[in-house]
Amino acid sequence: MNKKYVVRLSDEERVVCQDVVKKLKGTSQKVKRAQMLLKADADGPGWNDEKISEAVGCRTRTVENVRREFVVEGFEAAL
Repeated sequence: MNKKYVVRLSDEERVVCQDVVKKLKGTSQKVKRAQMLLKADADGPGWNDEKISEAVGCRTRTVENVRREFVVEGFEAAL
C-alpha cells in the first residue's frame, strides 16, 4: 500500500480528533473528517481509503482529499 499522502497524527492532534468524535463537536462534516484522520493515522489503525470510506459513509475520493489536505495544508485545514 503505497500512499502518496501519509497521515501521521501527533498525540495532540489525535486527542483533538478523539474529542470531536466522542463529543460530536462541530458539524457532521468535521466529525467525519476527524474519524477519517483517526482511521488513516499511520501510527494508529492505518486503514486504507476504501475501508475508511465504507466505515465513515463517504466516497473514497473524499478520504483521499482529506489525506491530501492534512499533508499539504496541515491538521487544522483537514479538520
